Amino acid sequence: MKNTDNKPGWLLPYLLGLDEMFFGRWNYWLQALDRDRIPEEPIPVIRFQPVMTYPGHSVLKNLNDCINYASHSHSNIVEKFVDWLLWGFHYKEVSFPGIDEKTDDYWYRTFNLGLFYQEPGDYMAELAQNHNIGVGAGFFATPMSVVEMMVKMTMGDEPRPYHKAKSVLDPCCGTGGMLLWASNYSFNLYGSDINPLLCKMAMVNAFIYVPWMVYRPKNSRMFEQEQQPRVIEIEMPEGVTIPECQRCGNRKHFYLE
Repeated sequence: MKNTDNKPGWLLPYLLGLDEMFFGRWNYWLQALDRDRIPEEPIPVIRFQPVMTYPGHSVLKNLNDCINYASHSHSNIVEKFVDWLLWGFHYKEVSFPGIDEKTDDYWYRTFNLGLFYQEPGDYMAELAQNHNIGVGAGFFATPMSVVEMMVKMTMGDEPRPYHKAKSVLDPCCGTGGMLLWASNYSFNLYGSDINPLLCKMAMVNAFIYVPWMVYRPKNSRMFEQEQQPRVIEIEMPEGVTIPECQRCGNRKHFYLE
């Protein structure tokens, strides 16, 4: 029988290996921290989809298998499962949940982290809604298609270099769906919520998809404004070439209709 109660961080080797295979975001972010500069290379884009659009619903089935196994023997089973995941990711704000050895062993043998990478989406939101997490506090997850539209309306259709330093704050983030899409544009992401369990579920999403929400050293100078702006040339559809500031995205002083 496998037990993980004395092995915080046991999921990290799987997390890093899977991310390297699919997205490369953890390595990308660690290199940026090592240089302490915003990378010139584009952020690896993740095309998040509404979770119910994936055929087979393999991630949801896997999560439900884990939850249903222990739902009759443990109270607050969703929070215990989320804590178990965060314990596996070595998140310092949680301790090992109060579950029995059989449940720990079953979750260890059943939970499939790789499915999250094959079909990226906000599965924590679906899990929360299916188990009425946060309903009393007004949690109703924004559909991912609407999230995509809102982020593109705010940021622009496609990610540009100057987006990377722009701060994004979702004061009612829930499980972090808005921040997932915004992670294709910016490193400077923040979220808060009145429900502590929803915040922990957002952190699960961050470990899997958005490493710059998980770890950012307090002494980092990456986002300080004194960094020199870099001006590049952008070719417009009309055939003219104009300068664009990589830090602020400013074109208006150069482009006349």
